[in-house]
Amino acid sequence: MNETTLKQWRLFLAVAETGSVAAAAERVALTQPAVSQGLAQLEQRLDARLFDRVGRGLVLNDRGRALIPEARALLTQLSRCERLFQSPPLEVMLAATHTLGNYYLPPLLSTFRQRHPRARVRMDVVNTRQAVALLLELKVDLALVEGPVSHALLRVRHWRDDVLLRVAAPSVVEALKADPAYWPWVMREPGSGTRAVIERSLGTDFPEPQRILELGAGEAVRQALMAGAGVGYVSETSVSAALADGRLCPVPGPHQRLVRPLYWVRHARHEPGAGETALGAVLREAVP
Repeated sequence: MNETTLKQWRLFLAVAETGSVAAAAERVALTQPAVSQGLAQLEQRLDARLFDRVGRGLVLNDRGRALIPEARALLTQLSRCERLFQSPPLEVMLAATHTLGNYYLPPLLSTFRQRHPRARVRMDVVNTRQAVALLLELKVDLALVEGPVSHALLRVRHWRDDVLLRVAAPSVVEALKADPAYWPWVMREPGSGTRAVIERSLGTDFPEPQRILELGAGEAVRQALMAGAGVGYVSETSVSAALADGRLCPVPGPHQRLVRPLYWVRHARHEPGAGETALGAVLREAVP
């Protein structure tokens, strides 16, 4: 006589848990005759009735009830064995600085998830100094940053360029004195990539500390500028809508536009996993 099959045990549990052949057939996507046949074959192999026929329904008898935990354990163990040979879901952890994390990366992460629906992604939005620290501690797989990075354990590659545009609210632009030495400024904090680029680009023209309102997030800088707090540099990508509707205006003059590179950074001792490799493909496609 033929041995029992896993299909027969699955059908037994389906009938036991639903109480009818019709409901079990719907659950396992088979015809009712196929379910009835599989159940009959199992009972024949065990040489025992597992259900009492009550009207058109099936009710577990003592033998059937005794088999329930064993059948569930059998199928659970089978699932564990099958999972050993299934590809694990992609997983990637990254750190990104504010402009990248808030404006550049969200649409790219959406593309990544569309291609890999089961992928798990975590992104920490921090400044450049913090992103580097997370990478050195191997708490993230890669980092995308705005500021320059130099460390013996890090591998840095240019990803793409971004434009920092000097802007202010229209009322502020009208009231500005000709000499930038008197302008009020709104900037990110020391340690941010944006601040480092501005300091390096302006050199001796960088304003004195007492004229700087320091804010710890790019969005806070953008909102403060629109509220008339002063002059500041923000990514052109982040203020396109505000420029279009007149909430912000470019502040003309020397250093009006600063081109800065955006960097892709990884740890030299970290081997890229499948998730990082898959995300890297999306990042490379996005380079103009």
